[in-house]
Amino acid sequence: MDIYSFINSSDVAAHCREINKTWNPFEMAVIVGRSNRPIAEKHAAWRELIADYPDMPTPKNIHYDSYDSFHKKLAEIIEHEERVLARFKMPEQGTVYTYKVLRDKYYGHSDSVFNSFEKALADIKDSYKRDETSFILIKKIFVDFDGEIGIYVDYDGNICSLSFDGQGYNKLFPDFASLDGFDDRMFFDMFYADIPAPFKRGDILCIRPNLGWGEYNIVFVLASVRWDNEEWLSSVRNGRNGDGSDLVEWGFFVDEDGLLFGDHAHNHDSFEYYHGKLEGKETLLHYVSLYLKDEISLPSLLTMQCRIILQHQLDNDFPIQALNCYIPEHLLAENRLTPEEKEHVEKNNGLMPRVADKLSIHQVEFLAKETGSDTQSIQFPLINGGGYLLGKCAGIIHDENHYSKTNDSRFNYDRRAMAKMILESYGHTEDEWIDKHAMLTETQIDFLAREMEFSHEEVMSWIGDFRDVFGGCLGIEKEEEKLYESNDIRHNPDRLKMAQEIMSAVELVWPGHPRCMRKPND
Repeated sequence: MDIYSFINSSDVAAHCREINKTWNPFEMAVIVGRSNRPIAEKHAAWRELIADYPDMPTPKNIHYDSYDSFHKKLAEIIEHEERVLARFKMPEQGTVYTYKVLRDKYYGHSDSVFNSFEKALADIKDSYKRDETSFILIKKIFVDFDGEIGIYVDYDGNICSLSFDGQGYNKLFPDFASLDGFDDRMFFDMFYADIPAPFKRGDILCIRPNLGWGEYNIVFVLASVRWDNEEWLSSVRNGRNGDGSDLVEWGFFVDEDGLLFGDHAHNHDSFEYYHGKLEGKETLLHYVSLYLKDEISLPSLLTMQCRIILQHQLDNDFPIQALNCYIPEHLLAENRLTPEEKEHVEKNNGLMPRVADKLSIHQVEFLAKETGSDTQSIQFPLINGGGYLLGKCAGIIHDENHYSKTNDSRFNYDRRAMAKMILESYGHTEDEWIDKHAMLTETQIDFLAREMEFSHEEVMSWIGDFRDVFGGCLGIEKEEEKLYESNDIRHNPDRLKMAQEIMSAVELVWPGHPRCMRKPND
């Protein structure tokens, strides 16, 4: 068997072939299971392992005990998957087919449901070009009970893998669910396979789309290499005996704001050398690579980073706080107090410079009490223009006005007056601040308050940090998306549309935020 042909990365496969890397039959079965090759080819390879290679016990690891025959387990998987595929393709009353396609980092969903696998696939080909799709997931949904079967296919309709997040498997296939130690993921990602790679620290790599993981082509710089670390490999093989999640390295990436961050890069058997041209903010990866290879100094890297970020800023708003680059207010350079300023604080009842000329200590104490903070921490956003605290005050005024109009016992005249004075100290009124900063309509603010079970005051304080607004609406979108995909009658298109409209409004004042948008379902 040409086991190297089943490794997803051509570069990794070529390296393993060059060093004449070998594996035992069980490990070969895992490599085949991880492959993006069509499932018919994987089944043929597994049958060859059963027929032509010696049997052996399955290794014990963090998920499983050892079983006497890996041939038996492999045969169970083949039989199960073939039964699942036959059931998937068979038209049945009370079932519909839907799909989603990963396209340019975002998911596209079917606008309708279909009564056959073939019709769903035909709609995909009508809606997307071949080079637009990283992977395709088609689901058969059983309407009468909470069950579904999902498969990954390529553009030509070749079935490559089962989806392992389907519901209702126990109801659909109860005999397999009762088998001792049965798990249809066993030869996919539940065991570790020692797959060495040729890459070195500082290499610029990309991750090929990997079926079942939903990844698109990601470019990054490799920061660590574990497959050459014998101590670590020994711990995986002989200690805890790991799984597919151990095929992970650490890399440096560039986010949509041009910021460098470190994160895990999964599935190193899908890594390949990146031969494309780096453009825009991604040119930073070139200099990170040079630095990690000791070809340039740290000051040179930082200088180039500044140059690239400044160039990126010409066309994009650049947030102070972004992914993996959060800096607390009191640690910002502009908030560092000189000895003279510290003396000023002591002489002015704890009021910092640039706050003392606007607010009294009583107003600062009011804000600290309202936010559950202390009088020192609360002054950092006040130094820098007020930030979310002005939204907090606008929300307080809004709520207290509502309480006053409705004769609500919660109305507090002094609280409203204090919030008004603070807002006016920074040159704002409630209505003017909302019009200038909120970017949301009254209806949208009411929607957020109702959904999150917060007061308008709390919602308005969010406006100072758009990540909270976006995060809340993204949660609504995902919830409605799940209801839609499962044909749940609780799905509310108007709720989904409102959440997406708010995220679109947020985008106007927070370019580059992580989006996961799609058109509302009819």
